[in-house]
Amino acid sequence: MSVRPDPLYHLPAARGGAQRERMAQLEAAGICIFCAEHRHEHPQPVEHVGEHWWVTQNAFPYAGTLAHYLIVAVPHVASFDELPDAAGAELWALKRMLKARLAPLATATVERSGDMRLNGGSVAHLHTHFVVLDPEPAATVRFRVSPRVPQ
Repeated sequence: MSVRPDPLYHLPAARGGAQRERMAQLEAAGICIFCAEHRHEHPQPVEHVGEHWWVTQNAFPYAGTLAHYLIVAVPHVASFDELPDAAGAELWALKRMLKARLAPLATATVERSGDMRLNGGSVAHLHTHFVVLDPEPAATVRFRVSPRVPQ
């Protein structure tokens, strides 16, 4: 397990007040919601646990998606290169599993690695977003991947 970064959350990256409030509460308590010992506190059920990753629906899904899953690294790491090569193969298998289960017309994935203050991330624990795209979305799906906060 890597040394936990300080802070665990990047509040400016929250997409709304409820998410920001939850992140602030978790930060104050020193809880990484994605670490194995706190997985039970995640508001959505854990749907799969593998050797390197676990899967859940996002409690704060992006607008314009039909489904939004998180594929979360089991160990507390901030970057993909902290995991063994076998984790990459398992990640691809999990994405195929979700695609087979959901039968989407189209998907998108984003994984932010490294310093969340620079990559637009909100949680300092490596995870991949897997979203099912709506053919006629009410909003354009936007993944922030830079430090600039929209005005």
